[in-house]
Amino acid sequence: MQRMICIWFPFLESERLIRQNHDLATRPFALVMREANRAFVSALSRNAGNMGFAPGMSLADVRAAAPDMLYFDADPMRDIRCLQGLLRWASRFTPRVSRGGGHNLYLDIAGASHLFGGEDVLLEKIETQLEDFGFTTRLALADSKAAAWGFTHFGSTKSNITTERLEGAARELPVEALRLSYASTALCQRLGLKKIGELTKLSRVALTSRLGLDGVCRIDRFFGRTAEVTEFARHKKRLIEEEQFFDPLATNAGVEAALERMLEKLCQRLSGMRQGVRKSQLQLDRVDHETMFFSIQLTRPSIDVNLLKRLFLHHFDQIDVGFGIDRLILVAEQVAPLSCHQLSLENSQTQNREQDLEKLINELSNMVGARYVQRFFPVDSHIPERTFSRVAALYASRLEEWQSPSGTRPLRILKKPVSVLLRDGIEKMAPETVFWHGRKCHLTPLSGPERIEPDWWRDDPDWRSGGRDYWWAKADFGALLWLYRVSDEEKTQWFVHGLGS
Repeated sequence: MQRMICIWFPFLESERLIRQNHDLATRPFALVMREANRAFVSALSRNAGNMGFAPGMSLADVRAAAPDMLYFDADPMRDIRCLQGLLRWASRFTPRVSRGGGHNLYLDIAGASHLFGGEDVLLEKIETQLEDFGFTTRLALADSKAAAWGFTHFGSTKSNITTERLEGAARELPVEALRLSYASTALCQRLGLKKIGELTKLSRVALTSRLGLDGVCRIDRFFGRTAEVTEFARHKKRLIEEEQFFDPLATNAGVEAALERMLEKLCQRLSGMRQGVRKSQLQLDRVDHETMFFSIQLTRPSIDVNLLKRLFLHHFDQIDVGFGIDRLILVAEQVAPLSCHQLSLENSQTQNREQDLEKLINELSNMVGARYVQRFFPVDSHIPERTFSRVAALYASRLEEWQSPSGTRPLRILKKPVSVLLRDGIEKMAPETVFWHGRKCHLTPLSGPERIEPDWWRDDPDWRSGGRDYWWAKADFGALLWLYRVSDEEKTQWFVHGLGS
């Protein structure tokens, strides 16, 4: 048996804005949506509704009637996030909570109402807390989801409908409370059947012939004769450890000791779930209401307390305990299944090297920032500057083998080729001298030319001159230069594109 509470927020959109700006509480305003070339009012504040305006009116009509009214763009995604936050808040009363169409929440409190002093006390508690949050609500408690919705939208502000009272209380409700189809509701109005009590006096055969099977099924759901499936929200288990201190922590050593205890508890919980930490956050609340946040990330999930503690310690030089820290909150923001690795005899050194590299990446990324520790990955391209990409090493979960290029490539590719020589005419051989960093250098050609053509399907400004001929040459000061030429009918220009060793 269900005991379903329906909570309806008739002014959710406007009251969400009032919570952000309390000056709007006494001002009438409207929320506007736009479709094609039409702008219309999607929601109104309570003050604007009392002035006679209604959702669906065109913006031009509302402006003509009330030029001083405030207007804001509607944001349905923010409204949904607000409703999801209220859904999480409602889970404190029962784990069976769900969100319905419109701005409605449903709570199945069967077997849970006695924990709060009974059904009437629970309804009063919910209404009071939501009123303190700044939301206007209408609530109803009934045996079915359909009945709870009907009494919420068409009954009194707060109703507790028991099984014995359901039929008697439903007689005076309009037929709209049954949520029939538009055609069925219009037919009932045309036949003079405006109340549910008048509709239920008809026989089942007469109801079926007029409303169809769907209409009869909705009536059965309203009175609990047919079960209605409700998909309740599934909340993830919150992996949080919290410690409060009667005597505030005044030193970093005290914070470190508390952090170690919390990490041990958290890792013990994750061990039973066979999960490991990928991202974690530590919150420190000072007695003067200042809050500090520190986060760490790992390449692979881990429950190694010493490793997690060491990564957090990199941020401890930024801690300002002030007059003391009275609360610590440790949150595992991202977790992932732990992976098991078996060392083999033939490649144990390689696996140990990879683990050492992961530890180094974890340390450096959390010490200086993930974006400053990068890894190179091969890219399938014959253009020299496109044969690799750089990714933050912390997020590089896989390694790819580098394929040997068709020709010799430099260890260092310059971000932008450097012009070293410009001569008249067309030269097909490597030059003997170039001007490198303001000085004249003599070159000894080693190999070349190697022709590299641009991608015909890509318009690259750097390769609009066409194909390039590359040479390797050794400068008189010992450096190996990888240079190419760009020629037209009048002149030839030489560029250094890379450096070897």
